Amino acid sequence: MNRSGIRAVLTAVLLLGLLIPCAAEEAAGTEAEELLLPATPTDLDCAHENTVMTVYFFDSPAYEPVSPVSHRVSGPAVVETSCADCGAILSDETVNEAEEIRPHSFKKGVCALCGYQQTAKLSSAQPDAPGERTLMAQPDGSGLFFLTLTEQDLAALEKARVDTLLIRGEKGEAVIAMDVAYFCSEVEGEQASLSVEMAEQEDGSIFAALNMNTAPGKTQELESPEGVTLRFYQQAEPELRVIFAGRDRQILEPETTWQSAGYWSAPYVDAGSYLLTH
Repeated sequence: MNRSGIRAVLTAVLLLGLLIPCAAEEAAGTEAEELLLPATPTDLDCAHENTVMTVYFFDSPAYEPVSPVSHRVSGPAVVETSCADCGAILSDETVNEAEEIRPHSFKKGVCALCGYQQTAKLSSAQPDAPGERTLMAQPDGSGLFFLTLTEQDLAALEKARVDTLLIRGEKGEAVIAMDVAYFCSEVEGEQASLSVEMAEQEDGSIFAALNMNTAPGKTQELESPEGVTLRFYQQAEPELRVIFAGRDRQILEPETTWQSAGYWSAPYVDAGSYLLTH
């Protein structure tokens, strides 16, 4: 072999000696990186120690109120058990008589599913005048306060010799005053109920609306019913007036009078906002 051939062989041997350690170091680094990578959920066997049961009722289950905050749902359903940790479905079966306790779904003070009506609370404010009774409307989570009165509720108030029912919200600076005898005659024998909604707004006005519920899902707004007024508990001086703004942008100024019992009074016109102003 000549000198040039010997020189080429030596060069190849030297290069091979350099590449082998580099490849070994790269392979070792890759293995180390794999050891440092976090294990994915698919790399582990979940023990399914925490499970969640979900009930999927078929159409038209039965609803029964059990408390002021919940009702019982029962009927045919699919009961599914899943793992709370990995989400795997562990089992599902059809049950003829499944049962579950769920919270009410209130709309204007009445549960839309079981029909439970929120019970009005007596006001903790100063004692009522003779013949009057103050009830607290209940919040519905949307800024409005609601109160529903059945024929039985109104009859009980009349039997207790309550002439005027005062419905107030959270602040109580303005209330809705209703003639009990008038509404007793309106709902008597009609299987109807009276619903009142109100909201005390930031500008000092009060939104008020009265509706007659004649059947499930059927509501009729009451326009200018007899014996309904708005009371504003303010000072007698200076002289004030009430401005009414209806939902249809109607603006009226109903007659406003000062009552010696310590409030300004204006008749209820229709659903809308009532503002006491100069």
